[in-house]
Amino acid sequence: MAHTAIVSEQAKPVANYQMATRQDRGRLVYISGQVAWDAEGNTVGRGDIRAQARQVFENLRQVLQEAGGDLADLLKITTYVTRLDDYPAVVEVRQEFFPDGLPASTLIVVESLFHADWLLEVEGMAAIG
Repeated sequence: MAHTAIVSEQAKPVANYQMATRQDRGRLVYISGQVAWDAEGNTVGRGDIRAQARQVFENLRQVLQEAGGDLADLLKITTYVTRLDDYPAVVEVRQEFFPDGLPASTLIVVESLFHADWLLEVEGMAAIG
């Protein structure tokens, strides 16, 4: 099935993959896991779950905006955290980005992420247009 890559200068992949893809002639956009990386490829908020969560959700927003949408277009997010104790802080920050309620959501606690400094990662699926 043909698809189009979504590219954002603000949220860049950490390896050789697409930040998001959209099925050609379709509304669904699949967003790769977003981490606490800034536009220059630096980890934001080492050891600070709130700072990392803000960067992650901002990156998610940037990718969606490049696709012509925004956070309100999300149908589902999956959040990966490395420490369950950090989850209340993630919820607090997440509410700043989703004041009118969340899309369908899943939380998964993992031993580690790709980079040892990353405390969370969020991927999503949206319907835009």
